[in-house]
Amino acid sequence: MMAEKKSELSDKQEMALELVITGMTDREIAKRVGVSRQWVNTWRNQDAEFMYALQLRRQILREKHMDSVSQLIKISIDVMRAALKEGDPQTKLKTAMYVLKISGLKGFMKPGKPLSRQEMEKDQFKNAFDQAVREVTEELGIEKY
Repeated sequence: MMAEKKSELSDKQEMALELVITGMTDREIAKRVGVSRQWVNTWRNQDAEFMYALQLRRQILREKHMDSVSQLIKISIDVMRAALKEGDPQTKLKTAMYVLKISGLKGFMKPGKPLSRQEMEKDQFKNAFDQAVREVTEELGIEKY
């Protein structure tokens, strides 16, 4: 059994990680943790250990949210099923149209080709890059990039 690598982050960095995940700004995090905003910014943008730990925590959070969304999808499908079976004619029609719209069956089109692993990784990279740009522009007070 391999021993788990102990985190090389300081207690302040660990606290900062938790606050970043909650959506706080660098300025708010710095005040809470007791360091300068520049330190928080350096951790987020230049400290490889901090950046890696943040990436892992975001991935865990995304997976947790996806589990929640999956549960909501099942409930939503049950609601739509009931509306199609038991609703008045107008509700049935609206529900049926919505189901067809979200299914991608516009005119019975063929479903899209599944993404390759490389395409999925490219999408993940693009999403991560876009998130980083959003965070930097927010930090700099820029409205849109």
